[in-house]
Amino acid sequence: MKILIIKLGAIGDVIRTTSILSGLKEKYKNCRIDWVTKKESFDILKNNNLINKVYLIDKNIENKKYDLIISLDDDFEACELATKTNFKKIVGAYLKNNKKLYTNDSSLWFDMGLTSRFGKKKADLLKAENKRTYQEITYRILGLNYKKQEPILILDEKSLQFAKKFAKRNNIKKSDLVVGMNTGAGGRWQDKKLSEEKTAELIESLNEKIKNIKIIIFGGPEEKERNEKIKKIIKTKITDAGCNNSLTEFASLVNLCSILVTSDSLALHVGIALKRKIVCYFYPTSAQEIELYGRGIKIIWKGKSYCSYQTKCEYPPKIEIGKIVNAVKRLI
Repeated sequence: MKILIIKLGAIGDVIRTTSILSGLKEKYKNCRIDWVTKKESFDILKNNNLINKVYLIDKNIENKKYDLIISLDDDFEACELATKTNFKKIVGAYLKNNKKLYTNDSSLWFDMGLTSRFGKKKADLLKAENKRTYQEITYRILGLNYKKQEPILILDEKSLQFAKKFAKRNNIKKSDLVVGMNTGAGGRWQDKKLSEEKTAELIESLNEKIKNIKIIIFGGPEEKERNEKIKKIIKTKITDAGCNNSLTEFASLVNLCSILVTSDSLALHVGIALKRKIVCYFYPTSAQEIELYGRGIKIIWKGKSYCSYQTKCEYPPKIEIGKIVNAVKRLI
């Protein structure tokens, strides 16, 4: 049995999709699993021993034959690749007469998406009404036995050494209570993240109310200016992870944390895969789709735009910093 997974999209989505690998291996004994993704996600898949071969989207795989293609992205590039590749069966999105469609058995997921056969209004309603996690949905559409299988992210020795040197440099010991603060959330959904002022307020409150805490602030290139502003506002001590780390370096630093505080973002999916304790807050995106595997607490901000997936919410969220602080205390 030869299986090809096509998952190109956001890195966090690629990480959480790795949860299907153990289910596939259980159902299809001795199967071969290949994966097509984009360059940005290659490093998080390359060390996974349940994947036989990771291909980049720009490599020609159309002449290869597969018994099953699992196509979980609905953008044109992924659909086109799925359609052109030689397969016996496909589950997911594909092209027909240059139009994006999806198989009936994958409707539980794609009915809620941008290519929904019902149109955007009904798709948004289905998204808001959904009570299943992403993992449960993918297992159902693939006919796999769902037992809360976890995503897989394996850090290589180079990344582990990077984190070890960072910890030594910043006097962070294994016995320390380390709280990671992921300050950003990408650029698409503006109301996912806290303002610089609210982030600073949260850091000050955690430092004040929890003894012997060590806070690390995280971010990518997009958060460089933002994190500098936060550091200027706060008066208590923090450790800056920097904003120019590679993906695997970023993950290795998240792995140092006892508890990760984050929005629905890449950091969330990294933290879940690394089995960190997590406090995650939500507003424009769905909290229901996220599986924390019993290691975290979800906070949903109040407001009429919850789960609206609006890039800029019509009704801003009502943010209560105390809820995050209390959640962190509960996880200690």
